Amino acid sequence: MVECVLCTYKVVGSIPTISNYLLMVYILRTHLKKKYLIQALKDVYGLGNSLSFRLCQSLGFQKHFLLKEITDEDIYHIDQLLENSRLAIKSDLQRDVKQKVDHLVSIKAYRGIRHRQGLPVRGQRTHTNARTCKNLRKLKR
Repeated sequence: MVECVLCTYKVVGSIPTISNYLLMVYILRTHLKKKYLIQALKDVYGLGNSLSFRLCQSLGFQKHFLLKEITDEDIYHIDQLLENSRLAIKSDLQRDVKQKVDHLVSIKAYRGIRHRQGLPVRGQRTHTNARTCKNLRKLKR
């Protein structure tokens, strides 16, 4: 096990499988499970397809770079690049989204009222659809 220089959580660990060891990688407190690095970076909240592709390009990784071939130094460089990029990711992005929704609710905008009632916000029909929203509304009570 290797301790991250920046944080207090474990960076690399291993779990035994049938034939070989599967590498477990943690970046920004997110467990990456996919086969390729570009696909795995999309698991981090706030990183999509294009951002993960640009991140891999800037670090010099190929498109089909396997996650099991990553080294501790590569993980450190990815962490540094994400921290220095000034992108809103993980808890910062989640906090911003929650603040925007709370602001809509506080000014009693139409979208805020729909959020508070647990109904679809973007104009979808509710007569036959919106089962997920209605179920979440029941769970909140």
